[in-house]
Amino acid sequence: MNVLVLAPHPDDETIGCGGSVCLHARRGDRVTVVFLTSGELGLKDLPARRARAVREREAQAAAKRLGIARLHFLRHPDWFLGEHITAAARDLRPILLREQPDLVYAPHEADAHPDHQATLSVLRSAARRTKIACAVRAYEVWTPLAAFDHVEDISRVMTTKLAALREHRSQLSEFDYLRAVRGLNAFRGELAARCRFAEAFQTVSLGTPA
Repeated sequence: MNVLVLAPHPDDETIGCGGSVCLHARRGDRVTVVFLTSGELGLKDLPARRARAVREREAQAAAKRLGIARLHFLRHPDWFLGEHITAAARDLRPILLREQPDLVYAPHEADAHPDHQATLSVLRSAARRTKIACAVRAYEVWTPLAAFDHVEDISRVMTTKLAALREHRSQLSEFDYLRAVRGLNAFRGELAARCRFAEAFQTVSLGTPA
């Protein structure tokens, strides 16, 4: 199976679906991650170019932990992805054609961050001019899903997911993402999957917004 993860910023792929990504890789699936922005505003004290370099290095280190095969950095403006949907879709389209994903992960459209909200629009726009037929699962980052229809037991890879998240060390001083992720995945595990840790997803149509 070919799996494609759309991440608005480095660390979203780990927070939202890092456990599932790790399970895919261990099953022998090919996992590719596309970072639509490089999250330069997450390091406001650095010039944008240096901030991008730091965050991309962290993403590469996290990818090794999770078993991701390939990364793409499209470098659209952090926080303003919604104003660059056409350009981001144009950059994403050849990757979709090359990777031919069977399954795509992307943030859900009700997430609190504007770049997360815009990601599915980028995917829909990119897919419109291709013959890609794939399943899409929306993941949660800043805002938990109000409704979900797929739950993945990630208990046996939770340690790996947290190790990958620690690689995004530049982002851990302002927010305790480790505590948040551990708590959310424990909550999903207990109430949705009767296991220790789980990730929840919403199946999304490429045709119309959820």
